[in-house]
Amino acid sequence: MTADRPLVTLAIFSYGQEKIIHEAIEGAFAQTYSPLEIILSDDCSPDGTFAVMQQMAAAYDGPHQVIARQTPRNLRLIPHLDDVMSMASGAFFVVNAGDDISVPDRVDQMVSAWLAGEGRVMMVHSAAQEITVDGCATGVVLHAPEKVLNQPTGATFIRDQGCVMGSTAGWDRKVYDEFGPLGPELSCEDRILPFRATLLGDVVYLEAPLVQYRMGGISSIGDVPEAEEFLYGIFHRLRKWIYETDRHVLAHFTDMDYPEKAEIEATCRRRGPLMGLRVALAEAGYGKRLVLGSQAFVLALQNRSTQPLKHWLQYLLDKPYLAFARRRAASHTKQSE
Repeated sequence: MTADRPLVTLAIFSYGQEKIIHEAIEGAFAQTYSPLEIILSDDCSPDGTFAVMQQMAAAYDGPHQVIARQTPRNLRLIPHLDDVMSMASGAFFVVNAGDDISVPDRVDQMVSAWLAGEGRVMMVHSAAQEITVDGCATGVVLHAPEKVLNQPTGATFIRDQGCVMGSTAGWDRKVYDEFGPLGPELSCEDRILPFRATLLGDVVYLEAPLVQYRMGGISSIGDVPEAEEFLYGIFHRLRKWIYETDRHVLAHFTDMDYPEKAEIEATCRRRGPLMGLRVALAEAGYGKRLVLGSQAFVLALQNRSTQPLKHWLQYLLDKPYLAFARRRAASHTKQSE
């Protein structure tokens, strides 16, 4: 380990991936960068995922340091990430989801971009090659949103709702050491970690697809009607992630001076009640939804918009709304045939 070859940590996060976890581990073992610490961390899976990790770690005889471990109980994503970060030894930390595969020079390329910044680069992320559930390449390359490609700021990730693809990211240890664990109130890291990185330095994007990204995960649109996805699927999860991140910024960064702080905090305060209403409606039972009508009415008056009332009615009358949306979608499909 030297200044130009620092110790780096590559961590694989798994849950319930017994049949495919070996592919992610093989990708980690094939990394060309050294010195490399590989942490195989299972979030107390109910299947044999951890057993596969243990077997592969015990059989490995390559140059990398390998640790196989399991949480004592299911922590879920962010507490699991915090837990692994507390034990990681690397000066740079690279994420690998248990259903994705890192190409052999992924860590090498990311570390080169990090070191080229001479202390200024705090996060590196990349494009990804889409693969099917069965591991076959689709020919599609997934790129980061345009807004986060060139010198994004904190406002890019909070005010403008930009994000990095978390499964392609790596960050300088300082991104955690300066601010501490993310905490259990968050369920997604792909906005708050790059926001932290911009407060310390730069976020750099690599055009090369350094990860084979398996479709069908938590961030994928499911095989359900669009209206149901809007109310309860990925669009609900996206709204929840934004809401949680806004609350986190207001709770943890108000005493810190940073560029565009006033505008960012104003956005969080303005957006929070509206986003919080929609999240609460999606997760409430019918009786609670009735009660939330008064909150929707107040927000409609405050914002001079009928949108809060519209969203309230969509959830209050979700069954007829979804039935109407399905009929309408079927009618449009029939007309296009």
